[in-house]
Amino acid sequence: MKKKIRQFLSEQEGVKPFLGFIIIFVFCIIFSPVSSKGNLVFLKFDNLANVLRQVSEIGVISVGMTLVILTGGIDLSVGSVLALTATTTAFGIMDWQLGFFLTVLLGLMAGSIAGFINGALTSWGKIQSFITTLAMMTAARGFALFISGMNSRNIGFGAQAAPESFKIFTTSFFGIPFPVFMFILITLIFVVILRKIRLGRYIYAIGSNEVAARLAGLRVNLIRTAAFAFCGLLAGLAGIIHAAQLFQGNPNDGIGFELDAIAAVVIGGTSLQGGRGTLEGTFAGVLIIGLLSNILGLHGVQKDFQLMLKGAIIVVAVLLQERNWRFKFSFLKR
Repeated sequence: MKKKIRQFLSEQEGVKPFLGFIIIFVFCIIFSPVSSKGNLVFLKFDNLANVLRQVSEIGVISVGMTLVILTGGIDLSVGSVLALTATTTAFGIMDWQLGFFLTVLLGLMAGSIAGFINGALTSWGKIQSFITTLAMMTAARGFALFISGMNSRNIGFGAQAAPESFKIFTTSFFGIPFPVFMFILITLIFVVILRKIRLGRYIYAIGSNEVAARLAGLRVNLIRTAAFAFCGLLAGLAGIIHAAQLFQGNPNDGIGFELDAIAAVVIGGTSLQGGRGTLEGTFAGVLIIGLLSNILGLHGVQKDFQLMLKGAIIVVAVLLQERNWRFKFSFLKR
């Protein structure tokens, strides 16, 4: 009987974030501004497509953040890594004449290296991930400022000789921006990794009980470092998308992106203590963050209030999450 109850509760964890998304979506419809023609502004196709476009970068980052948090860590450097890769992308295309593929490869490598360093210092250096990624947040931002000379670099097309292939990141299919499809594909890939591949099961095992994972013979340090490296890789990809969509690389971009990513992961049901959570939940969490930001923006709510609201949402989500799990375990012990 208890086995069936556990299975039912486990299945519910994957559903709850999407129920939350539906509730927020209905909320946005109810409180949507109305255009002069009497139409709901929120439900306009262009507005919904814009929501998807805006969350694509945070979504890609949140996939990597989920992997790190599942191991019991956290990555505060993703925003700075995004700025670094966006800057190297702009300069690689416009100044260093690297071409499309080498520029993209450079951005992905920069992100991966930053993530690897975070993971190595956390795993083998025995430094708390909060500290290592805080240091990387500062270092990556500083390196981006050094490369750019503290200035943004515009990316021009056509007459300014930037490759046409770079436009793939700004293309839309059926009105949906290409980065949205990238976000969905990346989410599906890592869902398969977490569910079907040993690495994914090992990530859960480390987050659930690191000591038991070591006793079971798992290479904990290597697996945790891989999670951080994936997170850096995806932050690098988000930086490339960011540069392509804004047509520039700015060393000051990406500030606060780590907050949005953490909020999306936590709202999606992943425990900050590690070992519990799903990427499906993170996907729903990203959409919830996007919808809230959009409806607040439509009503002209200032950025400072939006940040305060996101901070409050994280706290409430964690409180509800931990209370929910304590209830489940106490129920199962009866």
